[in-house]
Amino acid sequence: MLERGWHQPLERRLQLTPTVVIFDFDGTLVSRDSFIDFALRYCARRPGRLLAVVAALPLALLARLRSSASAASLLLWVMTVGGSTRQFVLALRRYAKLTLPTYAREAIFAELTRHLRAGDRVIIATGTVPLLAQGLLGARGLGRLPVVGSRMHRRWGGLVTATHCIGGVKVRELKRKLGVESWISVYTDSFADRWLISGARDITLVMPSSRTLRRTRQLLADGVKLRVLYPQSR
Repeated sequence: MLERGWHQPLERRLQLTPTVVIFDFDGTLVSRDSFIDFALRYCARRPGRLLAVVAALPLALLARLRSSASAASLLLWVMTVGGSTRQFVLALRRYAKLTLPTYAREAIFAELTRHLRAGDRVIIATGTVPLLAQGLLGARGLGRLPVVGSRMHRRWGGLVTATHCIGGVKVRELKRKLGVESWISVYTDSFADRWLISGARDITLVMPSSRTLRRTRQLLADGVKLRVLYPQSR
C-alpha cells in the first residue's frame, strides 16, 4: 500500500515534510553545562566522592589527550563506582525537575515553542544525558521531544560513557537514532557544533564568544543566514 500522500505532486509532498530544527542544550536552552553542574552538586553532598574525583583529575587530564570521552568516562566512573545506578538516576531526575528549570533561557525556549507551533520537527542534540534534557522539557510541559545525547552504561562496578555526544558524534547519533540526515535550522552557543552548523541554512548563535562568532562566519557558505542572540542569563 502506498503511503498516504505519495500520489501527490513532488512539490506538495515536500511541503508536507516538516522542517527539521536542531537545538543544542547546554549553553543554549540552559545557561550552563547541566551535567557538570549536577556532578558538582552531587559530589558536594558526598565528600568521599568529591575527594576521589579531585584525586582523579590529573589522570582525567591525561586521558583527555586521547579523547574527551575517555576523560568523561573516568570521572563518571569515579563518581559512581560501588554506588546504586538507580539512586544516581533518581538524583539526575530530581536535578532536572527542581534545579535545572532555574537555568532555562526563556528567550530560547520561546524560539523552540515558536517552531513547534509552526509544525517544525524540533530535535535536541546535546552532550549531556537525554534524561536531563527530557526532565527539563517535562518540567516545562513540553512533552517528550526527540533527544540525542550522551549514553552511559555500567562497567567495572560504576557507570562509564558509552557515547559522548559532542561534535561530529551528534550528526552520527541523529542518523543512528532518528534517521535524520538533513536539517534547516540550528541553535547553538558553540563552534564545537560546526558539523551541525555546516549542514544548516539558518543558524542562530546564542551568547557566542567572539572567537565562536568569528569562526562561524568564516565557515558559512553564501546564502546562509546567521543570527546572534544575547538573551538575559540567570
